[in-house]
Amino acid sequence: MPQDDHLIEGFRNPGVEARPRAYWNWLNGDVSLSGITRDLEEAKDKGLGGLQMWDTEAMRNPDGFVPAGPPFLGEESVNAIHHAIKEAGRLNLELGLICASGWNSGGAWVTPEMASKNLFHVGIVVSGSNQIKQTLPFPEVPQGCPKGPDGLPAWYLDVAVLAWPQSSDNRISDLSEILDISDKFKDGELNWKAPPGKWHIERFVCSNNGQQLIAASPNSKGFFIDFLDPEATRFHFEYIFKQLGIEKDNKENSPLKTLDDDSMELHEGIQWTKDFQKWFKDQHGYSPINWLPVFLGWEILNEDQSKRFEYDYKKSVSDLLIHSHYTTGSMVCEEYGVQLVAEAGGPGPPFWESCPVDALKALGNVHIPRGEFWLGNPRNLFLIKEIASASHIYGKKYVDAESWTTWRRWRDGPFERKRLVDRAFSEGLNRVTYHGFAHSPVEDQFPGRTYHAGIDMNPQVVWWSKARPFMDYLARCSFMLQQGLYVADVAYYYGDQAPNFWPYYHNVPEKPRIDGLGPGYEYDVVNSDVIINRMSFKDGRIVLPDGMSYRVLVLPDKSDMPLEVLSKLEALVSQGAVIIGPKPTEVPGLANLESNTKAIRELAGKMWGGINGSTIKVNNYGKGQIVWGYTPEEWLKKIGIGPDFSTQNSQADSGFDFIHRETTLSHIYFIINKTLGQLSTECTFRVENTAPQLWDPSDGSIVDQHVFQSKDGGITIPVVLPPGGSTFVVFKKGFSGIGLDAVLKEVTNDDQLPTEKVLNVKRNSVEMECWQNGKYTIVGNSGKQIQAIVEKIPTPYPIDGAWHVEFDPKWGAPGKVEFPELISWTEHDNISIKYYSGKGTYTKTITVQDEWMGKGKNIYLDIGDVGEIAEIFINGNSAGVVWKPPFKVDITGQVKFGDNELKIEVMNLWVNRLTGDKDLPESERFTKTNIRSDGGSWLENYSEWHIEPAGLFGPVRLLFSRNVEVK
Repeated sequence: MPQDDHLIEGFRNPGVEARPRAYWNWLNGDVSLSGITRDLEEAKDKGLGGLQMWDTEAMRNPDGFVPAGPPFLGEESVNAIHHAIKEAGRLNLELGLICASGWNSGGAWVTPEMASKNLFHVGIVVSGSNQIKQTLPFPEVPQGCPKGPDGLPAWYLDVAVLAWPQSSDNRISDLSEILDISDKFKDGELNWKAPPGKWHIERFVCSNNGQQLIAASPNSKGFFIDFLDPEATRFHFEYIFKQLGIEKDNKENSPLKTLDDDSMELHEGIQWTKDFQKWFKDQHGYSPINWLPVFLGWEILNEDQSKRFEYDYKKSVSDLLIHSHYTTGSMVCEEYGVQLVAEAGGPGPPFWESCPVDALKALGNVHIPRGEFWLGNPRNLFLIKEIASASHIYGKKYVDAESWTTWRRWRDGPFERKRLVDRAFSEGLNRVTYHGFAHSPVEDQFPGRTYHAGIDMNPQVVWWSKARPFMDYLARCSFMLQQGLYVADVAYYYGDQAPNFWPYYHNVPEKPRIDGLGPGYEYDVVNSDVIINRMSFKDGRIVLPDGMSYRVLVLPDKSDMPLEVLSKLEALVSQGAVIIGPKPTEVPGLANLESNTKAIRELAGKMWGGINGSTIKVNNYGKGQIVWGYTPEEWLKKIGIGPDFSTQNSQADSGFDFIHRETTLSHIYFIINKTLGQLSTECTFRVENTAPQLWDPSDGSIVDQHVFQSKDGGITIPVVLPPGGSTFVVFKKGFSGIGLDAVLKEVTNDDQLPTEKVLNVKRNSVEMECWQNGKYTIVGNSGKQIQAIVEKIPTPYPIDGAWHVEFDPKWGAPGKVEFPELISWTEHDNISIKYYSGKGTYTKTITVQDEWMGKGKNIYLDIGDVGEIAEIFINGNSAGVVWKPPFKVDITGQVKFGDNELKIEVMNLWVNRLTGDKDLPESERFTKTNIRSDGGSWLENYSEWHIEPAGLFGPVRLLFSRNVEVK
């Protein structure tokens, strides 16, 4: 098959841009220069592409295990950062910096004027018909608000003093009843002649809320910046660059690659800043001041009008925060040759009720959008699909994520991590930034220092020395999923509101989908900004400037829509677009309410025509169509568009997931087995005039898939995926190749043996690798059949009997032990083996018979199962590291006739030794760490540390195959 050299080379040897990164926790700011060098050299050796420096608090730190280090960005801190930058340059690693100690943005240098703010208020009730001359109290502010010598906030701004008739039902019947008497208030005193009656007087003040950085190191406490003030963002970012000596003149060669912002968690309360009133009025055409009583629970005019003001207010907060922090922050970073990475899209409820943004728009205004996914989170925090959509619709290359964050500590191996990250890849992830890689000096021993939440993958974990194959797997998957463009049929509009997330209520145990679009079809979520400013119609598809395109646009089940959005949709449909969804009848917000409501109803009436969703479901409008009454999947099938990926076995459907990307030369599918059982079925891919290849990201191998059929709906191939397995299926465009329809077999059908493979197809012969004796019938694409009888393949040879096992005595176990049979270490009578964490080396002599060897004969070693990872050596030479099913390696070229020395190095997890140490006095414990249990004991799925199965479980056996040429 013709080759795509760029794709092949990048897959086999991924570059820095595809390799995983990690949060590099500098706990309490305490680091050593030699430790920094060690961390970076280890990261490079194990296949990482870079690290994100993160000065942060050791939030769980009994007995001061982690000492307090210097202030973040002080002289000593900057020296350490410079050392890291120098060493990273030497090693060709990319460095980022979390833009605060802890999170989010801020620090000790943030003055009250630049610090986070809210709107505060206090009220009194007075009787009118006389001159009121009275000092108005100052609103209560949070305890952390910085104060001046007079006891008042060091910075504040009187926003307004309002008066309105007091009523028991908290209703104001007309805006004219609300009087702005700010001009009657001076120097804290109100001087106003009140009309008759009882009046509610409220003083509104903007001041600091005192919000401190979250998890800042002990000597680095400071305020959050004001995220609604672009001057505060510029001040903060430029302070960082100045302290580090990074200059605009050198932006082409900036030693720092990224500034990284964590998730947005604002102080609760009324979000406000010094210029908020102007921003609001410019955006909506009216002042928010007379509507402020709504924040106190008063209803103005009616409930509908009050909610419309709340909509306008929340939109302004979202748009101002995005402009002030993410857009401005990106601009400042560009001036210094740095990219802004941000978890700008939540999560929202139920995790954070204080992230006020339109998530897609926020993510679209940073250079690299970042999400997060957790391991073992009871609320199923898995924020990837939203991030991927934002990257796709705003033309960003990377879909990044804080990966495997967890309260579970040292009890999940690489296979468990693979299953979770495979789901993330299928949702669009293409760059891993795992959480985390703690800096831990060697003198702190093992497991050493670590952050209170995170997966731990650094030189301190037991199996670190064998981590490279797992890192390479992540890099190959990321590289492939960074190529070309995502393929989706549907653009789903998630409405116009703030805050807004996808899904809005974040609890996603499975890949999130939209109603009426089943597995096999893919979609992106879009927002008003993208529809209005980036969407067009061309060549039968809805398109975006960076190349993304969709067949249909689907509307949410909502009655309101901004008039600007519907006007743009009308233009798209007129040109030929198809839109599926209900007719909008309302506009949100208060601005031009009467005229906009009339306009949207008139325009929607023309577009939807006589559609009622039952008897009339389609209206032709211009060159396009409006559809309501068909689900997106029903409509796509009605126009002849089948699923992009499907299986021939409905029972297997739920076990698969996929993602599809397309380059100029190739279609790239990534498919995964979500189950812990083997999946074997035929799968259909919606491509044509091409031939498939299987690209294995675990070892970089590329093989032609010779058995395939071109059918209606695409190309069908047989797929066998082991438990938790995955592969890329790549189709080279414009090359159909020579294919076989099927390979039929009459064998003993031992499902514990691998499936036969077609290795090569020539004009007059087929070469196969067979694992079982029997009759094989090869069916060509012309229908012609050829048969072969395969004989003399040995049956699997069990490696039974006793094993010599060697442990590391410094972790409590005896040096050498004989295991009469293979059992988990946790089942051993010796308590020091039961609780052992570390490397166990199994040795045995195996005898290879002469008839097993020879041309076309292959020998594999299958070790059955292992906890958690193993490296296999034959006669002193490594045959490979196995970390996922099937735990099998090809040893054909390494064994010799007669006796062979087999060595299997097995590594497990720290949790076993930690569990054993819990019941020992401190002085007798083998492990040293600041984490003494899983975190999050308040979580519903919390469990105490307990031992996990460890060691070599077997059964260990030799498997045999033959390469057979069938003519």
